Amino acid sequence: MTPPPPFLSAPFLFDLDGTLADTLPDIAASVNHVRSRHSLAPLALAVVRNFVGDGARTLVARALAEVLPDGAVARERALDLAFAEYGTHHGTQCTVHAKWFPGVREHLELLRARGHGLAVVTNKPERFARAIVQHLGAADVFGALVGGDTLPQKKPDPAPVRHALALLGWRGGGATIVGDGVQDLRAGKAAGVRTIACLFGYGSPAKLKEEGADEYWSAFGVVAG
Repeated sequence: MTPPPPFLSAPFLFDLDGTLADTLPDIAASVNHVRSRHSLAPLALAVVRNFVGDGARTLVARALAEVLPDGAVARERALDLAFAEYGTHHGTQCTVHAKWFPGVREHLELLRARGHGLAVVTNKPERFARAIVQHLGAADVFGALVGGDTLPQKKPDPAPVRHALALLGWRGGGATIVGDGVQDLRAGKAAGVRTIACLFGYGSPAKLKEEGADEYWSAFGVVAG
């Protein structure tokens, strides 16, 4: 990330997967690579979509639920190995199909032109998030990036939100978090920032509406009617 430029308007913090970028095909490819190593059939995109949101390790645990050992110690050991397999594969896979959702780049540039600081706050491991942002040509757009392993905590804990605001140098109020998961909304509420729920992403629109947000987008930057 580039050093945060001076800005006058309250920051916008964005989730990555399912909010800024369509990354599901690459996530599914890595999930199915790991499943193949355990002699499991590949999962459809719609199934993997339901596993996204709580970080890559939890994603792998959900994808291998039928073969992970029952005992806590054995389960964690098996999950460590599977997560390492996922990480090795995803290191090169994560940028193969990743692309902006329609309207993202234009809206980000509009926010920057209006003086807003911008940051990514994701539960995806930081190294993958940075690779995707770089691949999409946005390394100079965001003043901060907080991944799922940047801190000991991840969303829905408010710590990543507060850390991103600190990295941006913002100490005032009025910040906004934009995301497609209840984790984003809960983290934002706990941090005392405004929340926008993306109904077009990977999260369940019904669950997002049940959780409640200050605003809903039917497409990126488009307020739902």
